[in-house]
This record gives sequence, C-alpha cells and structure tokens, in this order.
Amino acid sequence: MKVLDGIQFFDAEQQYLKLYEYELEHESHKKLTAASVVAYLMLRSVADSAGQIHEADFNLKELSAKMDLPYSSMHNGYHRLFEIGLLTIKHIAGHTYITLPIVAAHLPDKEDNEVSSYFRIPRILFKGGFLKQFIKSRDVRGLLGLLDLLNGLFREWGRKRSTTLKRKKETLMKKIKHSKYAFKNWLQRVLSNEASPIVVKNETDELFELTLAEAAFVEREKDAEFEQFNAATRNTLLSFVKSSRLSYRKADLTDFQWACQQELTEPLYAGISAFAAEQVDYAEKVAMGIIAGSGVEQKIAEFDGYLRGAKLLIPSILDATVNEVAAKASSIQNIGAYFRKTLRIQTSIALREDKPLRIAITSWYRNQNMPVPSQFQ
Repeated sequence: MKVLDGIQFFDAEQQYLKLYEYELEHESHKKLTAASVVAYLMLRSVADSAGQIHEADFNLKELSAKMDLPYSSMHNGYHRLFEIGLLTIKHIAGHTYITLPIVAAHLPDKEDNEVSSYFRIPRILFKGGFLKQFIKSRDVRGLLGLLDLLNGLFREWGRKRSTTLKRKKETLMKKIKHSKYAFKNWLQRVLSNEASPIVVKNETDELFELTLAEAAFVEREKDAEFEQFNAATRNTLLSFVKSSRLSYRKADLTDFQWACQQELTEPLYAGISAFAAEQVDYAEKVAMGIIAGSGVEQKIAEFDGYLRGAKLLIPSILDATVNEVAAKASSIQNIGAYFRKTLRIQTSIALREDKPLRIAITSWYRNQNMPVPSQFQ
C-alpha cells in the first residue's frame, strides 16, 4: 500500500506562521525570516511527538549538514525562534528540553483525547538542499505558500486517495502576496525543481494541476483497522506521559511506543481479530447447514464486547504503567526496559478483572500452538 512518508504538522502551526507574517506587527529582531521558518521545520522533523527535543541529543551544526542547509543561517534562524516564542526551554527532572510550544499545546490529554487537525510534510522536503533556495532568496512567504500547497495535497490524498490539486495562477500569486517577478522565481523553485515534493501534472494559461512527487511516498503493508487501534493507544500513552513528571528522551518515548505495540496492541488485536474470524466462520457454516449450531448472534455480540472491553482497559493499563515508571525513574538505568516490564505486569493485573477477554485471547494462542504471552496468562 502506498502511503505518504511525512512528518505531522498541525494546522494551528501553519495558521500561526501565516498570522505572524501577514497580520501582526513586530520589532525587526522578531520578524520571521526564511532561515527561521526553515529552522522551525527542521526542528519539527526531529522533535518527538510531544514537540520536545532533549538538549543533550541535539547538535544544530550536524543536523544542518545532514539536511544540506547553511549552518550560519540555521544558527541565526534557531535563535530567532526563541525571540519570536516558537521555541522555549523546558526543564523536567533535571533534564533540559527544547520545546515547540504550539505542538505541546495541541496534544491530546486525559480530558480531551482528540488529535488536532494536521497534515503531513513529505520528508523529501529535507533532502537535496531544496529548502536552501528559500533561505538564499529570503522567501518567507514562498515557504508559507509551499505549506499551503502541501496541506491541500494532503487533504486530497486523505479524502480521495488522489494527489491532484488544481490552483489558479492568479489566485496563488495573490495568496502568497508576491510581485510578478518574485512569483515567477517562486514557481521555478517549487514547480521546476527535481528536488521539490510537488510536480506539475498539467498546466494551462490560467491553471496548474499539481500532484505530489512519487518520492514522497513509500510502499507499506497496512491494516487500516489495526493502525487506527494502535494510533489511539499511542495518543493515550502520549497524554499520560505528557501529564506526568517523567523525564524522558525522544528515544525513550519511541521505546515506550514500541513496547505498547509489541506487548499490548498487537497481541490484543491478533487474538480478538482471530476470535472474530472464527465466529464469522462459525456463523457461515451454521447458515449453510454445514454444522448444527445456535447462539450465533450471542457469539458475535460477545466479540463486540471483547473489543470494547480491550479499548476501555488500555487507558487504565497505560495510566498505571506511566505512574509506576515515573515514581521509580530516578533509580532506573534502562527506562525503556522497565516500562516494558511494568506494562506486562499492569496488563496482567487488568486482565484478571476481565476473565472472558483473557480466555478469548489465550484460547486463540493455544489453538494456534503458539506460546501465550505472559501478560495474558
């Protein structure tokens, strides 16, 4: 399955950049520059899902070189972001984090687990020195116009699985607020550049039909239902980690997320999905008269109950796990391993209270001659 390989970017981030550039008055040292916008995008690409970068893991010079961006410009842009308020420093349990406050403000929490509206910026944007041209031409508004197009293309992909977007040339120029000369140069940077994430599919005198470059996508096997289930779990985990006093690095959060997927969502989903398939097969055989049976509706209702039960259990499991890890963090050498161990224990405790769900999952593993994971025994 072809999926867009990109970083999450909240609509609120884009709107703030546009508001700051087009509508607000600033002192000269607080104005947006192309270098500061590129620095923001660069930091966004390496921040964790809570909008944080552990200062000890951050090297601006190395990151600039990796993305083929001029270090002196990135240095100036990086420090300007602090002047503007798009970056702050946060101290947690003796550790220092570079924080993107707009991202932090739009994360799900315990009270509101909804994810704010977002689009994805293709990772190829950070390759081939593509963004360097905007810095050289000092084209802040051209960068904002690029984000507008990427947002529109992502929406089209999400709605129709089509990456075609039509835009009138005159409307584009007015929206970016460029002169004809500057607009012509912008078109060359964005639409006539092999490194660009956007290509022209068709063009008339008045209209562009745009699409995302093939390099913006990767092939990936994907189970949409599991992805939704797993994403909801990751959001719940993030809300608990964010609201705790747990000090962690980006690598730690990645370890937590992998542990949740491997120890919790994957085995739960596998067991419950297989149980569902067995019930459907049973119902079909009864309906066809291959086997005698009854209570099909009851069995399928039981499956629905198991799935609902699993979704209700996960927040309590994660809450207990994060609280335990946060309480012991100062004495733990490998926080990722301790999180995984604690997650198994808390899953086991929770399933003791839901015996039907535990039996359904363990029965499937045993029917497949597979060892039952310890947390489900």
